[in-house]
Amino acid sequence: MILIAIGSNLNSDSFGSPLQNCLQAIKLLKKKFNVEKISKFYETEPIPKSNQPWYVNGAIKIKSNLSPQEILENLILIEKAFKRVRNKKNEARTIDLDLLTYNDQVLNTTNLILPHPRMHLRKFVMQPVCDIDEEWIHPVLNKSAKNMIKTLANQNIFNIRIT
Repeated sequence: MILIAIGSNLNSDSFGSPLQNCLQAIKLLKKKFNVEKISKFYETEPIPKSNQPWYVNGAIKIKSNLSPQEILENLILIEKAFKRVRNKKNEARTIDLDLLTYNDQVLNTTNLILPHPRMHLRKFVMQPVCDIDEEWIHPVLNKSAKNMIKTLANQNIFNIRIT
């Protein structure tokens, strides 16, 4: 299973609100990949806690014959279309696309670690993963998504209704 996390907490000039940024990112992802499933979207507090705006977060499951590195390169190109700026860690952003998993592959290179090294610590990632497949097993921790999310009860996350 190949999973991509999607997040935004800044308006963009081109697309609008953080939710609209995420929905537009999915449209662009559909042009590059076979999108098989889309999670619900959630409004989530920034981690680490800060005074920046809350995020909109979700995830998608894709199919692709591209390598993990090639997928990452495509995600970075889409982020550039949103004028994503990377000045410092955990800053506010118009769009954030993270490759979470690539089947059961475990990878650790200078620019890509799979599965994502902090995904199991973040409810804003694990809840969308559970929406897609709560039985997914983390290839390093050997725990299911539904079991990992049980340890993250203290993080604020709210379902967003899309009309």
